[in-house]
Amino acid sequence: MFVEFKSGHWLSIYKNRFAAIDQPKIELRTMTGHRSPGVEFTDDIPSPKKHTAWFMWKLLASWAAMGFKAPKIDYVKGKVESQ
Repeated sequence: MFVEFKSGHWLSIYKNRFAAIDQPKIELRTMTGHRSPGVEFTDDIPSPKKHTAWFMWKLLASWAAMGFKAPKIDYVKGKVESQ
């Protein structure tokens, strides 16, 4: 899922969208406190209910590596301008 919004963007990658041989290792689930009732996780992947300090640090470090800028993404099809 790709979301472009004013001053930034968000990209979620879903493992099953990759061929089995190319699937990245899952390191962490995020915001599992918002999962649907009855959804249970049976594996050993960390699944915190809220963002962890380590996750937020990785986001900040990535943003710093980008020069604290949100790159312009103009090639997304179906772009919708917000009102």
